[in-house]
Amino acid sequence: MSTKAIVRCIFKRRREGELTLIPGEVITINNQDIYSGWYEGMNSNGEHGLFPGQNVQLLMDCETAEKIEESYAADSHYEEINVVESMPLATKLVRQELVDQDYEVIIPEAEDKRSSNESTPKRISRLYHFTKTEAEPFIEGKTVKTATRIQLTFNENGASWMYPIVPLECTITNPQIETKYSGMKKYISYQITPNDTNISVYHRYKHFDWLYCRLIEKFGSIIPIPLLPEKDIPWRYSDDFVQARMGGLQAWINRISRHPIISQSEIFQHFIRRRDEKEWKAGKRNAERDEAVGGMIFSEIMPSSEFRLLNVEETEKHLTFAKCMGESVRNLITVTEEHTARCTGSVKSEYVKIGKAFSDISASFAKSTCHGKESIGSALAFVGKTYDDIGNVYFHQPKQDVHCLLEISKEYKGLLACFPDIINILKGAIEKAHEYEKLAQVNKVTVKEKEAIVFKAGVVSSAIQAEINHFNHELSSDYKETIQHFLYEQVQMYNKITDKLREAYARFEF
Repeated sequence: MSTKAIVRCIFKRRREGELTLIPGEVITINNQDIYSGWYEGMNSNGEHGLFPGQNVQLLMDCETAEKIEESYAADSHYEEINVVESMPLATKLVRQELVDQDYEVIIPEAEDKRSSNESTPKRISRLYHFTKTEAEPFIEGKTVKTATRIQLTFNENGASWMYPIVPLECTITNPQIETKYSGMKKYISYQITPNDTNISVYHRYKHFDWLYCRLIEKFGSIIPIPLLPEKDIPWRYSDDFVQARMGGLQAWINRISRHPIISQSEIFQHFIRRRDEKEWKAGKRNAERDEAVGGMIFSEIMPSSEFRLLNVEETEKHLTFAKCMGESVRNLITVTEEHTARCTGSVKSEYVKIGKAFSDISASFAKSTCHGKESIGSALAFVGKTYDDIGNVYFHQPKQDVHCLLEISKEYKGLLACFPDIINILKGAIEKAHEYEKLAQVNKVTVKEKEAIVFKAGVVSSAIQAEINHFNHELSSDYKETIQHFLYEQVQMYNKITDKLREAYARFEF
């Protein structure tokens, strides 16, 4: 018999067969007797899988799933619970430290071998989906404690974020493999250095992951948060893996550092500044107790007489652009991946075949008895080598040009996927304002009540417009720079090929 349960804590799927849990979601549990406290169930989207029982709360018969889910929506204070699998006795001695979530347990060797054959699941683009009513509590007058104030400016393009005078930049260098508990635990730490102080801090991947989750929780209803590099198998510490991850983290923190709101936020400043262990943990706890999260982030926007409510037509244009651009970016990713596959596969093979054909002719001329066979044979051998070299140029070229284009496109694919949720919040604010305007016309609410709602909806509208303007500027700037780099490298490649062909052509001047 199936049982209903409400999700209380985030659980991110790590392997095939597991089910991602989203706080507030109602799960149908089909089997509570799997192993070591794991349940089997199905979410509202019909997805099946295993998940830890400690992350959900069973619903009593007298409680309806709808009522529990609604009551939970108002409570945004939750934490992710790390699941500890079966482990040897020595590892259990440090299990208590899970309370602070500051380390990963190393799975026994036998478990490593079993898991190494499983594919790493892709990270979902958002930990939870926002609805168009996400900002409704703020619009209706709910308040929270917050000392942060976000200022907007206004120009001919509408609302805009206030940018810092000196842009923040953070560099990630010096990856180090470190161990704890007599080598039982192994992880990589990265050195992070902001440009304004040049004072470094060290963080491991799970600290980045913690920051990512907190940023989504706090800013996700207004700002698209870029995806982190996917978490790979923890026992792979090859140089290639470490460098690739460091490059991914650098691109991620570059995006965060350029954002005028996130880069100056208390949570991000805590991440790049705190070196003392106690201060770091205290800051984490403060961030997790923050009340201005989700739709209540709008309570941090400083009041202004220039707040403007966007109309439905403008909103639909933003949504259409996000969807159209998202489709174009996905198509560009597909085309460039296919191009890369051809350059490293069939194109190189074709040039190698052509080179071999010329080399074979050169070998045949060597067996000739005619006068001047050495000259023609040598020239043809050089042509064969030239086409081999051209094949190698095509093989290595994607690393020079297509790689950057692919990386920026994959980044924007994730960012653009966030905008429908954000636009839905904007639509909800506009609908709420129009609803109260109609109620005021029939005297069901006072003019003062109507003006208060319209003003709060204007806050939501202006803040989201500021983010849209920032995003559009970043999008144009990034693609301008990336396409320029791509075309420059393409020109360099074809110049290199032309030079090789000219050199081969000169060999026949005898």
